[in-house]
Amino acid sequence: MNIGSIRITQTYGRIGIRQYPAKINIEQNLPNADIMQPKAELQIENILPKVYIDQSECFAELGIKTALRLTKDFYDESLRAGLESISKIAQEGERLMRIEDGGDPIVEIAKESMYEELCEINVDIAPKSRPQIEVREGKAEIEVKPMPPIINWAVYPKANIDATRHKVDIYMEVWPDIKFEYVGNNIDREI
Repeated sequence: MNIGSIRITQTYGRIGIRQYPAKINIEQNLPNADIMQPKAELQIENILPKVYIDQSECFAELGIKTALRLTKDFYDESLRAGLESISKIAQEGERLMRIEDGGDPIVEIAKESMYEELCEINVDIAPKSRPQIEVREGKAEIEVKPMPPIINWAVYPKANIDATRHKVDIYMEVWPDIKFEYVGNNIDREI
C-alpha cells in the first residue's frame, strides 16, 4: 500500500491447530460357562391291545362242537323229540278211543306213519353266523422326568482399560505484524 511516500506492510496472523483424538483400549476376558445336561428319565408302561375272536357258533353250524355244546344240543333235541313222540302217541290214543267217529283209525295211523319217514334234502351255506370279535384297547403310560442342566459360570468382572484424552494444541503459526516505511525523498525536518 502506497500513500504518498509511506509504505505500510501488513502480515496477517495465522493460528495453527494440532489435534490428538481420544483413544480407548478395553481388554476383558469373556465369561465361560460349563454346562452339563443330564439325560431325562423316561418310563413307558405298555398295556398291549387284545383281540378276542369267538368262532364257536360258526364251528357249531358246521358240526364241530365242544363236548359241552354237543351234550346240550343232544339234550335239547332228545327233549323235543320225546315231547313230540308223547304228543303224537297221545293223539293217536285219542283217535283210537273214539270209535264213535267211525272210520278205521289203525289203517289211517299206519298210513300217516309210513309217509313221515320221508326226508327232505336242502342245500344251505354254512356258517351263517359271523364270528364274535371283541377288541380291548391297549394304552401306553409315558412319564417323562426332565433333569435340569448344571451350569458353572466363570465371570471376569474387571476389565483392563487404557484411555487417552482428546487433546488440542493451538499455537501461532505466523504472528501478525504491521510495518511502516518511508520511501520518498521529501522529508520535512521542521517540527
